[in-house]
Amino acid sequence: MNDGPYSLGAPARRTTRDDRVSVRWRNGQGTTQVVAETDLWRVSIADEPTSSTFSVIDGFDRLFMPIGAVPIELTGAPFGPGADPDAPDAAAGVVRHVVAPLQTIAFPGEWAPGCRVEAPTRALNVMVRRGAATATMRFGEPPRAADPAALVVLVDPVTEEAVLLPAGCVDAFEMTDPCAILTITT
Repeated sequence: MNDGPYSLGAPARRTTRDDRVSVRWRNGQGTTQVVAETDLWRVSIADEPTSSTFSVIDGFDRLFMPIGAVPIELTGAPFGPGADPDAPDAAAGVVRHVVAPLQTIAFPGEWAPGCRVEAPTRALNVMVRRGAATATMRFGEPPRAADPAALVVLVDPVTEEAVLLPAGCVDAFEMTDPCAILTITT
């Protein structure tokens, strides 16, 4: 598969917050800046208002990490094996996840939780087409080299500078502080 600038052996790329264009969420309740994307995946950094609802993205899986200083609360009907996303909250119950800064939660794109935060903040989002791509996201020390089989995206949570390392990339790169580490395989 050809992922254009993210294909096997392509050069490293660096982006900053100033390089990115803000786009509206599908539901119009907020904005996000796309770090990188293909038809199979997207990495973005969203502005999280104090109250909003996630957009439904059918057929995709999501990873979500608050990168500001405050936790983000997600609430909605239960999701996962055996959960009925169409059941009313009263019958299905409500799940509540409080996601601490620099922690990751994974959930299906069909889940559209309510989102509350005590002050506007930012969050890193990864969306991958289910069955065609997979992703992981964690916070930690950056790797010293690109992954031979996956795209690696490193995001500084303070400056929001991102380094994109396509699979097999041999370019030198500099990211020395702990960062969000995303790995995407197609």
